[in-house]
Amino acid sequence: MNEPADLSAPPLWGLNIYPLRETLDREFHARPCENVQPPARIMHLVMVTEPSQADQTHEHVARLCQHFGVTAPTSGDAAHFSMRCSETLSLKWERHQEFSTYTFFLSGAFAEPFSPAFETALPTAWLGDIPGDLLVATQIAFEPASAPARSLAQLHELFGTTQLIGAHAINGSASVFSDFLASRDGSSRILVQDHHLTGHQPGRLVQRLLDIETYRAMAILGFPRMRLLTQELSRMEQHLSDLTASLAQDSDHEHDKQNLQELMRLAGETEHISASFAYRFSAGRAYHALVQHRLKALRETRIEGLPPIHEFLERRFAPAMRTIEAAHERLERLSQRVARAATLLRTTVDVALAEQNSSLLASMNQRVKLQLRLQEMVEGLSIFILGYYLTGLLGYGYKALAHLGVPIDVDLTIAATIPFVLLSIWLTIRWRRKKLMETHPGTSS
Repeated sequence: MNEPADLSAPPLWGLNIYPLRETLDREFHARPCENVQPPARIMHLVMVTEPSQADQTHEHVARLCQHFGVTAPTSGDAAHFSMRCSETLSLKWERHQEFSTYTFFLSGAFAEPFSPAFETALPTAWLGDIPGDLLVATQIAFEPASAPARSLAQLHELFGTTQLIGAHAINGSASVFSDFLASRDGSSRILVQDHHLTGHQPGRLVQRLLDIETYRAMAILGFPRMRLLTQELSRMEQHLSDLTASLAQDSDHEHDKQNLQELMRLAGETEHISASFAYRFSAGRAYHALVQHRLKALRETRIEGLPPIHEFLERRFAPAMRTIEAAHERLERLSQRVARAATLLRTTVDVALAEQNSSLLASMNQRVKLQLRLQEMVEGLSIFILGYYLTGLLGYGYKALAHLGVPIDVDLTIAATIPFVLLSIWLTIRWRRKKLMETHPGTSS
């Protein structure tokens, strides 16, 4: 394997180096395929792990390194590591977000492709103590071009099944056979026959086959939960239909309030489920895309009498992915329907409130008009009352003038003054009201 350039050397022309340049460059070379040369056997284990098990997984790999006297990864943050345990045995370990993979390569001739070999090459206690839960166990027997060709009958006998899948790969440079079923030891088995592979082609072919096995299992990891989700969605959809039907019926404000509370609860439940499954949906899509890419990279050609790998996966794997996608789309549609129903009910409640407010405003307007009429009546009475008292005051003045010798008839003068007094009071009140209206233009007259 070619080592990446030493980017810690003095920079070109003394230029400043971008801080992540070395990290980004090494990422392109982080997971190279192993240099596999047939005859060889490969055991691939995929262990589903939690993020909290990262240190435990790293320590477990370090234990194997100590057993074989190999330098362990120096950092607990290491996500991939390759080591040669002996002249014939090597390990490639990778830690992903959801799982860790352990791929063991055992080179050398073999008589039986799937006979036990790794149990004796590796510490039994270490194998039984790998952190996580086993999801995928795959054996690959890679036969060299010099090995005798096997007939279809011999292949069926080797795998012990009539459901054999096989195809030529890499434009006929190799042949791949499998039944994708778990054998007695719990592992699936793949037989690869070399025809004229060269260079790194054997390693890349092995890597693609292992990726297909790994990612197809990870893609449908949430499939059992999807079945439970489908039942839950059916219940929620029926509940939403009942609520929607009740919206079309005449109901009072209290009934609408209860319906709105039910819709809000249903919306919260929908969003909770959507958030719980969001990562599983997106991860499933990503893993499915990787499987499709690896299948395309195999460049299969059909072997007469056998279904190729892509056809088998299209018949078995694709329906499960479509079921997951259908559940996701169904959940999205349910969320949209709940939102529309809630909007409709809120609009109905708002219209009812608007009608109540309109009735309330009309009632208030009627009361204001009555108050205005009462006020005008009081103003009319106040004119006469003020006129009475003002005329009385003027009467005292006229009497005083008569005692002083002014020749006036007091009663007649008072009687003649009354219209002018009342008119003056009326004009004064009207003027004050006009000034008030100018100061407060929204006040009704």
